[in-house]
Amino acid sequence: MLELKNIKKSYFVGNIETRALDDISVAFREQEFVAILGPSGSGKTTCLNIIGGLDRYDSGELIIKGRKTSDFKDQDWDAYRNNSIGFVFQDYNLISHLSIVANVELGMTLSGVPAKKKHKRAVELLEQVGLKEHLHKKPNQLSGGQMQRVAIARALANDPEILLCDEPTGSLDTNTSIQIMDLIKEVAQKCLVIMVTHNAELAEKYADRIIRFQDGKIKSDSHPYQEGPKPDRFVLKKTSMNFMAALKLSFNNLRTKKGRTFLTALASSIGIIGIAVILSLSTGFQKQIDMFESDAMSEFPVIISQTAMQLDAENISSMRHKIKSKMTGTEEFAHSDQVYLYDPVINSLKDKGIIIKRHGLSNEPQDFIANKVISDLLQKEGAEILPVTLVDGVVAKTKAYPTNEEIEKWLETEIDSKPSIITSSCCCGPKGCC
Repeated sequence: MLELKNIKKSYFVGNIETRALDDISVAFREQEFVAILGPSGSGKTTCLNIIGGLDRYDSGELIIKGRKTSDFKDQDWDAYRNNSIGFVFQDYNLISHLSIVANVELGMTLSGVPAKKKHKRAVELLEQVGLKEHLHKKPNQLSGGQMQRVAIARALANDPEILLCDEPTGSLDTNTSIQIMDLIKEVAQKCLVIMVTHNAELAEKYADRIIRFQDGKIKSDSHPYQEGPKPDRFVLKKTSMNFMAALKLSFNNLRTKKGRTFLTALASSIGIIGIAVILSLSTGFQKQIDMFESDAMSEFPVIISQTAMQLDAENISSMRHKIKSKMTGTEEFAHSDQVYLYDPVINSLKDKGIIIKRHGLSNEPQDFIANKVISDLLQKEGAEILPVTLVDGVVAKTKAYPTNEEIEKWLETEIDSKPSIITSSCCCGPKGCC
């Protein structure tokens, strides 16, 4: 039925290792009442938790009806606990705001059992454990022995193959403990019951087999059993709770715990309102910043206007002529009495297409060449080119700007032989430059 092979389990607190189970091997029959005895810290409860799937072993193998559990996934362990295992705890673990019938029904609800069937089954189990007259009560209206009976009824609700009892009589008086042990003994006729207890007297009186633990190892076994090779006969019953049952449980929980529900709603409301306030302030500040930027930039407007142009053969030809004039330097300036800030040298050398690489100065900046050309030509004695002079902002003297031929001639005679760096600035009018 159930076999543990070389199971090891350790717990770590910092760098300190506590060995709870140290290479234990034991097998159990399908129908027997096994009591596990031993001092505190001997590994009894750890062994029970590993059998029930509440804890994972570090190494070894847990085999159930020939099926190894080392490859179990979380969903497999859930199905195993819910349908193959029943738990009875020392402190009962009943839900106080539910009736005892609802507590017994809860395990079947998680397994997806229909409402009518689970209610009928819960009532039958409570009658079997002697609580027929208390079906309408809640756990806090019962005695300790009665609550433990409810816990046993709940553990048996899904017809488990294994019933695990962790100190079921630890909180009960002597007479009540005997009643509970009688009930567990009766259950053991139908399934495997494994009970952890400190009460050796009750164990010897009721159990079919007693296993003693000490320091994480099995010290003795009164009726050992060796499991032989068997085919895999274990079938996992994977069940789930339907959506409406989950919704009903949720609303019932909210209704029965009004104080906690109110506090949770209040805290959630405060959080939502806080987020809304922060978003509002952020939006307001952003709008104010945008408004400030708009007012500041309105003093320096940038106006973009659209101009419609009809493209035809005549317009394209005219545009080509203008571009060619700019590139060759033949474009004429409009007649005007105004003076414009202008750099004629750079335009002369770049826009007029003067090629200076052939003069061996390909690595020199064009600005240097331009400044040198205009400087030498303007300073040469007897040159026909004179700078523009301004008297009270009016053009007093000006001559024509150097022609391409003059610039080419200067490049051939001057720069190839003695280039030097001379910078100049100039302003041009309609009839001349400086």
